[in-house]
Amino acid sequence: MSLMDDIRKGESDRLEFKEIPSDRSDRWLKTAVAFANGRGGRILFGISNSREVIGLEGDLFAIKDAISDAVASSCSPPLPAQVSITTVVGKPVVVLDVQEGIRTPYYIKSKGDVEGVYVRYDATTRIADEYALQDLRVEGSGRGYDSRECKGLKATAEEIDALCKRMYELAQGNAENAAERGLIKPVTTAQLVKWGILRDIGGELRPTNAFALLAGSDRIAPVVKCGLFRGTTRAVFLDRRQFESPVQDQIEDAYKYVLSKINLGATFPNVRRKDTYEIPPGAIRELIANAVLHRTYVNAEASPITVAIYDDRLEITSPGKLKRGVTVEKMKEGCSDCRNEALALALSYMNIIEDWGSGIPRIREELRTAGLRDIVIEDWPNAVRVTIYRQVAGTGGKGQGESDRLKKIVALMREKPQIDVSAIVCAIGGGKRTVEREIASLKKMGIILRKGTFGGRWEVLKS
Repeated sequence: MSLMDDIRKGESDRLEFKEIPSDRSDRWLKTAVAFANGRGGRILFGISNSREVIGLEGDLFAIKDAISDAVASSCSPPLPAQVSITTVVGKPVVVLDVQEGIRTPYYIKSKGDVEGVYVRYDATTRIADEYALQDLRVEGSGRGYDSRECKGLKATAEEIDALCKRMYELAQGNAENAAERGLIKPVTTAQLVKWGILRDIGGELRPTNAFALLAGSDRIAPVVKCGLFRGTTRAVFLDRRQFESPVQDQIEDAYKYVLSKINLGATFPNVRRKDTYEIPPGAIRELIANAVLHRTYVNAEASPITVAIYDDRLEITSPGKLKRGVTVEKMKEGCSDCRNEALALALSYMNIIEDWGSGIPRIREELRTAGLRDIVIEDWPNAVRVTIYRQVAGTGGKGQGESDRLKKIVALMREKPQIDVSAIVCAIGGGKRTVEREIASLKKMGIILRKGTFGGRWEVLKS
């Protein structure tokens, strides 16, 4: 994709336009800092906010050097950035490329390491709030939040023994057979120290954040919110639940909730009935466990995991962007860099998760075998969302997940390829925004495609 293609798309979480490098360099240095604190990004000098390439005048090498000097002298730690000169539609443009940093938080020196820390949300640069700043500090420290001492929390010998016993019971209960159960050894205090669930500080055992999460302490109060919705939007709640138990129990509670709300059918292999869920249960459990394992626990109570069930899909949203160096593509291939290693060791012992990184490839294979489309993973500035699309009868699937409105939209588009949104609203009812969201859902599922813009037409890809 060319630079001009990027410009046509407009500013985003990784792209910013500036007409000139103004004397007040902090106006664009804020964005450079935000890019380093995020996924990296690019500032183009010589482009207007309306995406017009206006170019730069004067000594381009002097402009380039001035930008480099401003970045080097004004930011701390040193930004992983480079400046170059290029030409777009025959006009000179200076490009500041900022890479994703590993020494977060980056900040503007003159404003300090609190007021000078910026983050990027969509196409907007903002000062980092208290929790974003804490998250950046945790990432930059190289040590997970879960393995840090939980301030103000004490753990008695009895409480430690109770957690060890509970973990052993869950490990036994989740084992697949007697042979596997026989290999499981009870958890010891020394093991909790080794995993980072306890810390030995001057001969005193102190609980970490992982201990608080596994024991259900109210010092850290993570929440998993589950909801069932009518249709394909959040307009109508049918049911909702909230789980505030220890994190290992939240996984099981949320998993059982989803199973209770999705469709259960039956097949008859070898003339015997076999009940089959429309979404493979293993995939559901794995995704919920991943959300609990990889989420940020900074400001845990205010930033819940959400599990949302719609007519056409299951969405699991986990607070906290992907860890540095991990991309959606790498996730699908099995790459994983665990945010909470102490929790990972505990959940692995309890047979709640398997080897890190193996979950997503296994989920994709289960969905393929079940005849469902591939998962969709979205990496946002402050969250990760994973979507599994349900089988929607009449819109490309074989299951029982009915969506009459989606079927009607597809039928209308097949009959009248040039139909517009207003005509669809008149035909099936509902508001314009609702229909637009339903059309977006059909596009995501790969069922329909729009060809052309003004005077365009719909193409139904799946019957």
